[in-house]
Amino acid sequence: MASASDFSASLIEELRRAIAERGIEPPPSDDTAERFVPSARVPAEFAEIAGRALPSAPEAVAVDVYGTLLASAMGEIGPGSAWEGESPGDPDDTYRDIFPRDMADRLHGLVADIHERERARGIPWPEVDAPAMFAQALGLGLEDGARACVAWECSNNRCSAMSGAAAFLAECAGRGLPLGIVSNAQFYTPLFLEAAFGAALFGPGTESAPSLGFDPGLALWSYETRRAKPDRWMFEELARRLASRGIPADRILYVGNDALNDCAAAGEAGMMTALFCGDARSCKPRAREARVSACPPDTLVKSWDDLRRLVCT
Repeated sequence: MASASDFSASLIEELRRAIAERGIEPPPSDDTAERFVPSARVPAEFAEIAGRALPSAPEAVAVDVYGTLLASAMGEIGPGSAWEGESPGDPDDTYRDIFPRDMADRLHGLVADIHERERARGIPWPEVDAPAMFAQALGLGLEDGARACVAWECSNNRCSAMSGAAAFLAECAGRGLPLGIVSNAQFYTPLFLEAAFGAALFGPGTESAPSLGFDPGLALWSYETRRAKPDRWMFEELARRLASRGIPADRILYVGNDALNDCAAAGEAGMMTALFCGDARSCKPRAREARVSACPPDTLVKSWDDLRRLVCT
């Protein structure tokens, strides 16, 4: 599958500029926050676990991206596993002349075909390759396919950094907790993260060059693994990597907005889980799902500040 390393540095820089200019909502002020990020709501099904203490102190923390680190209009990534059964909006006026009117239908058809083929090969939750898919849908080369899928994502799924997330990550890093990511993602997801937070994704960072502090060895992206959540494969792989550092699965905390894709799948891999409901558009309690009933979240948090109080105090 395509990753940022597959494309030239000049193309990646071009896409970074496009994302920064058209794909990121400005940080909300007190009077605009509610317009982009709706108030947190505690799902009734999980009201009793809101703010519940974790079973044990985490020795590592991993997080989801869309709906957890990033607030977005759709609450999920655009082209990919999250599109199955979803109906993204039409492109805005910036891109209306770029895409054909039936673009969403073309993408849905390609996703369905890819999923059927990969499931026949034994992959229960396959991921798609967005640049290749857009290239096929529009009759383009791969680099223009990459440009097209970034334009589509900027049009349909503008993002902003979730309030309080950067401070939480900084405090965890300051305490020496390894930080990981498990995300249904495409090659451009890290670019959106860096643009939204104004910081590098990996490494310790400096005052002049801030970083979110994630460990590149603990970042699992579905576009690289070719397996998407709610398959628990990525969580099991993260557990293996941390076990090699002496951290058992039951001391890993995973934070996500989807009780099935995130909490149940991570819990099945032996991790502690926190359901994040800081954005009402993206919180998915899925309480009636059998896997969620069998493996519910350990706790529920309404904000990153709530999580910081649970983990860092």
